[in-house]
Amino acid sequence: MSPRQKAGTSRANREPVTFRGPPDRLASLLPLPEDPEALRQRTANLEGAEVRSIRLRPLAREGARMGKLTLRLPRWTPPGTYRGSLELGGEKLPIVGEVEPRGRLDAIPRRLAIEAEPGGEVTVDVVLVNTGNVPCTIPAAAKFCVFDGSGIDHAFFVALASPPPEGRQRVDVLLDELAESHGGLVEARAQAGKRTIAPGESAGVKLSLRFSDRRRPGRSYAGTWEAEGLGLSIRVTVPEAKPRRKAAGAAT
Repeated sequence: MSPRQKAGTSRANREPVTFRGPPDRLASLLPLPEDPEALRQRTANLEGAEVRSIRLRPLAREGARMGKLTLRLPRWTPPGTYRGSLELGGEKLPIVGEVEPRGRLDAIPRRLAIEAEPGGEVTVDVVLVNTGNVPCTIPAAAKFCVFDGSGIDHAFFVALASPPPEGRQRVDVLLDELAESHGGLVEARAQAGKRTIAPGESAGVKLSLRFSDRRRPGRSYAGTWEAEGLGLSIRVTVPEAKPRRKAAGAAT
């Protein structure tokens, strides 16, 4: 038996190296071969799972010649334990992949731009796609806040550009101005044919958004509807106030 065969046999009898993480980022630290060319020779397999790629990042700052190996599996790979092997620099060793559960919903479109009167309600159609590896539940109701982004900049300008009024501190001025930029709570209600979406599946959703009357005409506010890893960005513009008509017969 050659020295290389003996080395391969000894490493094969070692305790398996464990890779942990979500399906597309299973990672572990390993000692690296001394020959840099050997680092190009790397393959891995896991029973019951597809290893799409292997990423290697040397960690010179660790002192010893170590590297971080990351296995990339399909994002919908179910959570669980997968056993297999890794070949690195001509040497083969056993590995275990501990795939963690990851719930994630993506939305189509990813951003919404709508117009709504103060206190008004708008219904929009979105498609939610489960890009995780566990079933995800669409919340029937949720609440989130919207803020006027330009109002936040203005609040810091007012608080920092000049001395605060007598008896008040800058933070008091800042908080009062920030309160002015708050567009209130948004009540979100989601209607869908199915409430639970399996990995790799999608569902159409009618999303109804009821806005507060705190918002001011002519301004834009932004917030995020969150659900199972989803962050759907929503920007809502308030129409300019319509000029009042003079009453018939009013003096000019």
